Amino acid sequence: MLGSSGLVGSTCYSNLLLEKSAPELISFARRRLHLHGGIERVSDLKDIASLMADLEADVAFCAVGTTIRKAKTRAAFEEVDLNLPLRFACAARDRGVKNFHLLTALGSDPASRQYYLRIKGVLEMEMKGLGFRSLHIYRPSLLLGEREDLRIGEELLAGLYKRFQFAYPKALDKYRPIEVDKLASFIVRKLMENSPGTHIWENQDMLKG
Repeated sequence: MLGSSGLVGSTCYSNLLLEKSAPELISFARRRLHLHGGIERVSDLKDIASLMADLEADVAFCAVGTTIRKAKTRAAFEEVDLNLPLRFACAARDRGVKNFHLLTALGSDPASRQYYLRIKGVLEMEMKGLGFRSLHIYRPSLLLGEREDLRIGEELLAGLYKRFQFAYPKALDKYRPIEVDKLASFIVRKLMENSPGTHIWENQDMLKG
C-alpha cells in the first residue's frame, strides 16, 4: 500500500485488518507511521522499486495524493500525484503483482481543462497500459472525514454540505460528498474480491455501496 498516511489510505488499512482473512499489509511511506498489524518500509520513495525487490504480493493499492496548494509547484504536485504512483505500479507489476487498485478523483480526465483533474486523468490512462489482470479505479467526490492536514476549501465545503444536505439537489447526486468510512468499506470489498478486468468506480457507485 502506498498512501496509508492519508485519510482514505489509513481508513482502508484499519478496515483491512478487521477482515476475517486479513491480508499481510506492507506500506511504503516517507516517514515512520507506527502502524499496527503490518510492515512499514520508509524511504524518500524515489527508488521504490528497490524497497520492493524482495517482496511478493497479489494486490497493490495506491491512495497517495496531495494538493497543488500543499505541493506549492506543479512539478512537486506531479511528482506525488503522477510520477510516484506510476513508479509504484511499475515496480509492483515487475514483482508479479496482478491486481492494482488506484484512488483518483471524480471528473478525472486527461483532456480536462482543470489541471488537477487532467493529471489524475493522465495517471489513469497510463495505468491502463501497464497490463494488470485487474485494475480498479475509484473516483470519489468530496470526502467527509477528519484529516490530519487542514484543507480549508474542502473543510468549508464539507461543513456547508453537512449543514444543508437536506436541500442538496437530486440532479447533482453524482457529485454528492461521500463519507470516508463508506468509501473505505467499498474499496476494501473490491480489494478482497479482485474481479478481473478494468473497473472504473464512480462516486455514485460507491455511494450506493
